[in-house]
Amino acid sequence: MTTKNSTLADRRDHLVAQIAYERALIAQHATSLKRLSRIIDGVNQGVRYVKKHPEVLLLPAAIAVISRPRRLLASAMSALGMWRMSRTWRQRLLHRR
Repeated sequence: MTTKNSTLADRRDHLVAQIAYERALIAQHATSLKRLSRIIDGVNQGVRYVKKHPEVLLLPAAIAVISRPRRLLASAMSALGMWRMSRTWRQRLLHRR
């Protein structure tokens, strides 16, 4: 074997070892991402279900209205106040430019 062929064979062996190492690294990262992808898929399926069956949200809303109407009213007023405040700030920031 000539020195050129020997050098190429050494280079090839090095590249094959590097490829094997990188494949193992990718496989390790993929297994750690499986759990996260399952969680995301579950949330996505839940959102799809609620989009297809919005009546599912009526029961919790009815329970909230019946059980604690004052707290619900206070929360609604607070949310309305925050929305109005954010609108005011947005308008002030846009007119400042």
